[in-house]
Amino acid sequence: MNVKVYICAALVLAAAVAGCKGDPAPEPDLGTDHYPLKLGSWIEYQVDSAWRDDPLNIRDTISYRLRVTVQESYLDGGGRIAYRLLRSVRNTDGDWQVRDVWTTTAGNAGAEMTEENKRRLKLSFPVRLARAWDINVYNTDRALDVAYREVDEPWSHDTLYFARTCLLRNVLPPNAVERRNFEERYARGIGMVEKYWEETNTQFDPNTQQFVVRGFRLDMKAVGYGGY
Repeated sequence: MNVKVYICAALVLAAAVAGCKGDPAPEPDLGTDHYPLKLGSWIEYQVDSAWRDDPLNIRDTISYRLRVTVQESYLDGGGRIAYRLLRSVRNTDGDWQVRDVWTTTAGNAGAEMTEENKRRLKLSFPVRLARAWDINVYNTDRALDVAYREVDEPWSHDTLYFARTCLLRNVLPPNAVERRNFEERYARGIGMVEKYWEETNTQFDPNTQQFVVRGFRLDMKAVGYGGY
């Protein structure tokens, strides 16, 4: 074969192979942007909670504004980058007072938060419809099995609008004795924008011949955010 012809053929073959390879495949979308952790970022919530204990004749409610701020980063015991979350409540004078500090970390497998010394798996990645996990897998509380029920759905509250959110919800239905409703919604690029948690236990009291209820309800909705 003529040397020039051989070289040309080799170049054509190399170009064809390169064309078959194409551009590198894009990285899969795990949905990790539902849980961004940026220093200085914050979300403000309207919180409404209630609790009930019929045997003790207790029924009460409370409403307040809560601001959660990503305060600082550090390395946790496993060598991972973690963050301290400053949780502040607005008082009657309009000033913010620190109530407590929680910690959190996130990776490609999931997002964890330590709430009052209880480590919880808040999100499991990738974010996909019906993907399920136990939020309490890292602590000794009874299992709280949840699954994604909505993915990339719009959601709005008051003056806020989020084009792409995911919703997780508990998978076990209530029964005649125990009611457990748990939902959290996360917006891409922002974080948690809504939460509803209700747990009640209903028992029949043979002494009074009446049903008695113990339980609580927590409702949180984002009303503002910044620093993203």
